[in-house]
Amino acid sequence: MWPAEMDAADRVRHVALTRTTPRNAGWIAEEADVSRDTAVKYLDRMADQGDLSVVETADGTCYRPDDVTQFLREVRTLAEEQSVDELTGELRAIGDEIDSWKSAYGVESLEELRQSLGREELSPSDRRDRLETIEEWEYNIQVREAIQLAISLQSSLTKLDVDPHTGESGLGTLPQEG
Repeated sequence: MWPAEMDAADRVRHVALTRTTPRNAGWIAEEADVSRDTAVKYLDRMADQGDLSVVETADGTCYRPDDVTQFLREVRTLAEEQSVDELTGELRAIGDEIDSWKSAYGVESLEELRQSLGREELSPSDRRDRLETIEEWEYNIQVREAIQLAISLQSSLTKLDVDPHTGESGLGTLPQEG
């Protein structure tokens, strides 16, 4: 049951943006408790705005969150909600965790860890552990990229005299080139 304050557009948005598997309008409509036509209207609008990617599958036209838009939203959220010191601390923690995996598995890179899965002497449990570490390592790489961009965004906004936490400019207008 949906909260009363969520209108049809909010429900469609929520369902569409919280799925990793592409879904067709009928499936999203059913989950959002709206008609298929209503779902299509909002899904097409979200696709036009860049929030969703449209893909053709065996189920017809399907929608999924746009990876670039989601990533850039995460970068902006990090830049707005955390200080450079906090972000730098997170980068240090990620680096420490990756270093601990390198040491624990005797590898120098994620690729080496992937290749180590083929070793005959590994038990099924060891393989599962390595697969879990590979997933976490890949996730850490994505987070690290977002944090690095968030730090860069904060720096750029500061140079433009824009508060990264409020978006307010001390200049009144952005500088114009030329």
